[in-house]
Formats: sequence, C-alpha cells, structure tokens
Amino acid sequence: MKNTLNSSVREMRKQDVIDSFFDSLKELRKSKPFATQNEVIEHAVKKGAPRFYVTFENARRFISLLSRKKKLPLVNSNKLEMYKEIYRRYMQQVKDSSKRYKYLILEKIIEEPAPSFYLDEETFRGIIYKTLRRKKSELTFNRAVG
Repeated sequence: MKNTLNSSVREMRKQDVIDSFFDSLKELRKSKPFATQNEVIEHAVKKGAPRFYVTFENARRFISLLSRKKKLPLVNSNKLEMYKEIYRRYMQQVKDSSKRYKYLILEKIIEEPAPSFYLDEETFRGIIYKTLRRKKSELTFNRAVG
C-alpha cells in the first residue's frame, strides 16, 4: 500500500507543489519582502490545493469502505483526512442527486479544489528540494553539453 498514487497523479502533485511554493513566494514578497524559505513553505502548505491527489480507483475503494463503516487501512493521518473530506463531499452530493451517477460524482470530486495538499511540511519541502535540485542539474548539464 506504500505507493498508492500512480505516476501521472504524482507528477501533477509535484508540479502543483512547486507552483504553490512560487505563488506563495510572490504573495509573501508583497507583504514581507524578506520572508524565509521556511515561512514560504509554511504559507504554501496551508494554502488549498488545485485538486485531490488520488487515483479514482483508490478513491472508489476507500469511499466504499467508509460507506460500509469499515476502518481504512491507513496510518498516514493526512491521507485519512483527505479520504474523509472526499467522503463528506461524496455523501453530500449523492444525497442531492440520482443514485445511478455515484461514481461520476466521485470523479468530479477528486478534480475539485482541495482544502490542502494533505502533506506534512517535510514531505512538501522534500518535493520542492528534489525537483529544484533536479532542474538545476539539468540546466548545468545542458549548458555543458550545449
């Protein structure tokens, strides 16, 4: 159960984390020109995310477990909170619509803006550092080759 995100969802999340970091940097520079990197990351983590970073298959499986009052096989509290939020939205929308379109509703929900990235600061920071380090080494390589 370690790698529940498929690579396209993971890549999308990585890009959105980087975008959120740079958006936060721009926002904080207006109000606090000398914000530290930690302050920028804290700000970015607290902002909402453009979507839920979960595959449809995992969302469907966990929503099914929650609807049957089963315990989710998760130890990560952030993931648990994410699935609870998806489930809350799902139950609200199912209540308000036809029962035959349940899974179309779920597809729509995971594409909606999320209140959080559901990542702790260290994971968020790791994504930023690894991505920026890789981009820097690619630039260095391209300059040396090109």
